[in-house]
Amino acid sequence: MKKQWAAFTGAFALAASMAVQAQDGENLLRQIGRAITNGPQASAQASKSPYRDPAGTYWDQDEDTLAGAQHVRAGLASTGSGGARTCDAQLIAMTRSAYRLSRSEREQCLYAEWLIDTKQHGPNGITPPQTEAIERMYGAAFDARAERFRNTHRFFVRPNIDPHPTYDRARGTLDVYVPIPWINGFQVSGVTGEGFVPSSAKSQRTVWTPKNAGRYHLPIRMSESEANNLIHQGRDANDDLIVFSVKRVWLDQAGPKAEVKVERVQVGYRNELIGVDLTKNKGGES
Repeated sequence: MKKQWAAFTGAFALAASMAVQAQDGENLLRQIGRAITNGPQASAQASKSPYRDPAGTYWDQDEDTLAGAQHVRAGLASTGSGGARTCDAQLIAMTRSAYRLSRSEREQCLYAEWLIDTKQHGPNGITPPQTEAIERMYGAAFDARAERFRNTHRFFVRPNIDPHPTYDRARGTLDVYVPIPWINGFQVSGVTGEGFVPSSAKSQRTVWTPKNAGRYHLPIRMSESEANNLIHQGRDANDDLIVFSVKRVWLDQAGPKAEVKVERVQVGYRNELIGVDLTKNKGGES
């Protein structure tokens, strides 16, 4: 059984507490465990799926809510394989700003819903060129999801934590850089907030994009031996998770942008699950 430990920290504090159960950890890990194992539902899907890849490869098996947060369908599937791009970020933007989808953009969004459905459950008699049939099949549910997002403040996503966390010997921290998917994928200018690496930096002579720009930086205090143990184990992306709240959305020439507040980050390794609760402010390094 995988060992769980959690670190409680504020936005700028360095996490240190080992072998501590997060407040919502039991329920959260129980649900994650179902997602990782995929359970009977995944077995049933595998038996009828026309695709050779394992069940869940094309979409994750997470419940629509987890740890009191709404699932944003982007990032990694529960098998650790790539998911499919959806318009969940667009729905967040539409319910918090004047951003609206064009007709062609809506068709692309509903095509994604068709793709997810058929990848999970097999052909349903509708083909991609049949845009009106796709609208009839998925349009109402798409609009209902937007309305649900309108009254939702906390979201979670399975992020693509790449590159893997690295250890900084000088500071004694395992540095994790977590992206949050946005309108155009993992663009560096889509999401910002406290703790995120700025999308640009400048000096008197030049302007440049910093490494890991646009990602949430989580430094976790630990010894070098502890970090080496994690690195030796290897990563398990099934457990990766980020929970965040949306503070505001605004529009500029490049499209909608979002300011978010990160509440929780989980980083999975083969034998350990690290959970960091950013709402537990220790008032400094711990």
